[in-house]
Amino acid sequence: MKMRKRRSVIQILIVLLTLAVTIPAFTEEKSPVRLTSQEISVSAALKEREEALAAREKALAAKEKELAALNKEVDEKFTQLNALQEELKGQLGRAGKGKDQQFKNLIKVYSAMSPSKVAPLLDKMEDVEAVEILRAMKTEAVAKIIPKLSQDKAVRVSRLLGLP
Repeated sequence: MKMRKRRSVIQILIVLLTLAVTIPAFTEEKSPVRLTSQEISVSAALKEREEALAAREKALAAKEKELAALNKEVDEKFTQLNALQEELKGQLGRAGKGKDQQFKNLIKVYSAMSPSKVAPLLDKMEDVEAVEILRAMKTEAVAKIIPKLSQDKAVRVSRLLGLP
């Protein structure tokens, strides 16, 4: 926008200089028009500046075209990335369902075992894992298993379960 304004101003100045030179020719009797060296240098400088502005506008248009192409490429990559993300979510969801089923099967097995057989297994597990298993079991089964755990493990697990 600024370049166009400058270009317009330059064009107006050229027209005014031309008019200033030609108007006396119409009012006087065909005397030859002579430009001063200063007017000639100003006119040449204006022409050079106009050419430079035209070159800059052309370069800017090329950069804008390049930027639009890059923007399109980024949009395409973003769309591909979103598609991959959705695919991964689906795969993770299916994998999570499989693990959930395995966990449920483990709970069924532990629930079917006697508390004296389950307690030693839970004693060897990390507290967090043992609590996760105990939370999935029925309260009656947990009440029978906790007394069979080692005393330290029973205290830690009880605290994690929120029992007094």
